[in-house]
Amino acid sequence: MKALLANPVILLLILGCGVIYILLAFQLVSKYPRLGALSEKIIIGLYLFLMQGVTISPFPNFNPVSLANRDKTLAGSIVQFALYGVILLILSPRLKYTLKYSVEVLAVLLKSNISLFVYLLLLSLSFAWSDTPIHTLKYSMVWLATTIVNSYIIKQFSFYEVANLLKYVLAITAALSTYYSMFRPAIGINLVKNSWQGILAHPNPLASLMAVSAILWGIEAIENTKKRGIAAFMAFFSLYVMQRCESGGGKVQFILGVLMVMSVSFLKKLPFQWAYFFVIIFMIFSIAGFIIVTDNLEAIVVDGLGKDMTLTGRTPVWEILFAEKIPKRPVLGYGFHGFWQPWRGADNPAANDISGLFISPSGWAPPHSHNSFIEIILDLGYVGFACFALSFFTALADAVRYLTRPQPPGTPMIESILPMLLLVFIIFPNLTEIPLVENNHNWYYYVFVVVGLSIKNSGKNLTG
Repeated sequence: MKALLANPVILLLILGCGVIYILLAFQLVSKYPRLGALSEKIIIGLYLFLMQGVTISPFPNFNPVSLANRDKTLAGSIVQFALYGVILLILSPRLKYTLKYSVEVLAVLLKSNISLFVYLLLLSLSFAWSDTPIHTLKYSMVWLATTIVNSYIIKQFSFYEVANLLKYVLAITAALSTYYSMFRPAIGINLVKNSWQGILAHPNPLASLMAVSAILWGIEAIENTKKRGIAAFMAFFSLYVMQRCESGGGKVQFILGVLMVMSVSFLKKLPFQWAYFFVIIFMIFSIAGFIIVTDNLEAIVVDGLGKDMTLTGRTPVWEILFAEKIPKRPVLGYGFHGFWQPWRGADNPAANDISGLFISPSGWAPPHSHNSFIEIILDLGYVGFACFALSFFTALADAVRYLTRPQPPGTPMIESILPMLLLVFIIFPNLTEIPLVENNHNWYYYVFVVVGLSIKNSGKNLTG
């Protein structure tokens, strides 16, 4: 194959065929708007699938975050940008109309959740105070680009449509994870926990995604009698995959999601202020319960939830960060991706020994703090954390307001409850596991909630 590609005649023929197919796709999208809409949904579905952190080839090579990796080659970057350019070219007849109102969306976001806008600005400018400005700039620009894509998705689709996209993406994730765990164990089985991790890098993120999947398919089974059988099967299949991950956190998240769904009818009867109060109380007790179950009650965790004590050893890391590292740059932090830099050796801001690694008292060298909110403080200091916290509580209030607002007759329940559900599924993994402000599914969940609610609460139709 390499010998064939090295032949310039063969290479030109392949490139020529590729150009012909691209132009044909462009013409079809131009001529048939429905085909354009379908193509856009398929591409968005692939994007949502990719951004979960899929590890099987070739997906990592086309994940936007790979553009910022230090080991990314120039040839690899050119191929990746070429692919993105082809996608934009094919969809350009549709984008010509759907990109309308983009400025209005920004204005709505500024009005309803200005703290998120300030946070975006801080992160984008954080290269200015980073010790490695080029490294920080690359990551922040990629992150900003994906944030724009996430905003476009929720501008174009209702929460109901987004829920449908997520359901099918998660169904594919469950099916592929089952295949790789059963038939390609070198990829699908986590060697440390001896449990399923499927097509992701660790069992815990897969379990969290399957908890979301089970809730979404469960709601579909309750509301859609025509698809009840398929939806019920997918809900139980998602629970099966979650069980094989042996993640106590995933099970707790599923239980909390069920409780949130069950409380919807109660919350809808309350005035906004009381509904918001009860949601805050629910979040406080849920966070406390999550920490207790996954950290302190070893008998419950090991015997009842099948999860090892992975939180043990993290609290000393957090203590060191707050005692030694954060006080050095408390206001604006170290810049996006500016703290955990083991390749810098003794210059690594996280270093506490000669190897340049951050070594905890137990001898563990963590790749990050395993707490998203601490990561925000490390990257953008207490100013950045205050902006994000204000943004989150604003989004929570908007989600409660949208949940309790009367909907037109026949509106599916998921349309009003999805923002609240996504916030629940954002907060808990980020207490101990997945960085929130990264190019992953947690971040597009958050952008969907904040930008989507800003548009909904504005009362304007900003869909192109």
